[in-house]
Amino acid sequence: ENNISAPLFEQRLKKRESQKNLFDYIGAGTTSPEFLVKKLFNDENKKLNLEFFNLDSFYKKKNEFTEKDLSEFIRENRDKLKIEYIDFKYVVLNPNNLIGTEEFNQAFFDKIDQIEIDISNDADFDDIVTKLNLSSINIKNFKFSEDKKEIEKKIYQLRNNKFDIIENENDYVLYKIQKTENREPDLNDKQTKDEVIELISQKNKFEYNNDLLNKINSGDFKEEDFLNMGKNQIEKIKLNSVKDNSKFDINAIELLYSMPVNSITLINDEKNNIYLAKINSFEDMEIKNDDDIFNKYTEKQKSNNKNSILKSYDLFLNDKYKVNLNQKTIERVKNNF
Repeated sequence: ENNISAPLFEQRLKKRESQKNLFDYIGAGTTSPEFLVKKLFNDENKKLNLEFFNLDSFYKKKNEFTEKDLSEFIRENRDKLKIEYIDFKYVVLNPNNLIGTEEFNQAFFDKIDQIEIDISNDADFDDIVTKLNLSSINIKNFKFSEDKKEIEKKIYQLRNNKFDIIENENDYVLYKIQKTENREPDLNDKQTKDEVIELISQKNKFEYNNDLLNKINSGDFKEEDFLNMGKNQIEKIKLNSVKDNSKFDINAIELLYSMPVNSITLINDEKNNIYLAKINSFEDMEIKNDDDIFNKYTEKQKSNNKNSILKSYDLFLNDKYKVNLNQKTIERVKNNF
């Protein structure tokens, strides 16, 4: 049926069965040496003594940015900071204002279908609304902000589609975008000014953190610099395991546990506060051979061994077979989002 010879079939079958045996063997697991089990337990459960302080007091405060700072920031980032304003009309559609009832019945959906047909036939928005005996809501110079009405924010997000009918909770909404315009930020507008201040503040924090991290990585930041910088602010904490995220973000904890004693680095908490931290010491933890926890970590180490072997096999396949990516397909998928 496949137009192959018996020897070739047998060769393929042998390779397939050999591969199956390989994965069956790996899947069954390997015997982990006791020292690896103990090492895994200690790596995950050893205590970490840490000194740290918040960097917030080292950043430039929002009220310290001058009008000149803001204007210069806008000039340097003119194209990135342009805000899109839109003018649009919309009308909310529901059974009550279309057919005079609270029920979503066939008559209501027939009306909705007719509106969709009119849109596809390039009918005028005002003509559709007039025919329905409804009045539209006109919005001018709309820009997105969280305090605006949900339906208006939704229309703004869909502004690339100029004329459409959409669902919004229990209603339908017919809208028409009349005008779009990109404008530079207006510092006379309080909301816009606050947004620009927030952006320049975040930029200032990023640059400060980046400069500090570069000094640390290059070896130019010593322990005495840490002590001088954190004078009267340094706090101490003991982390109980690599999963102890009671104070800092879990990714920051995993980073700390991967570094040696006396290392200095930047870490964050779940509220995105940034701290400068120094690792003082680790306290090793021991596990008993007859403990249920030992059996748990034995299985965990066995799984790690298995995954390591499988990853090696993946790397072997990646080197053996060249994979060509269809860029047009990738772009099409990206455009869907």
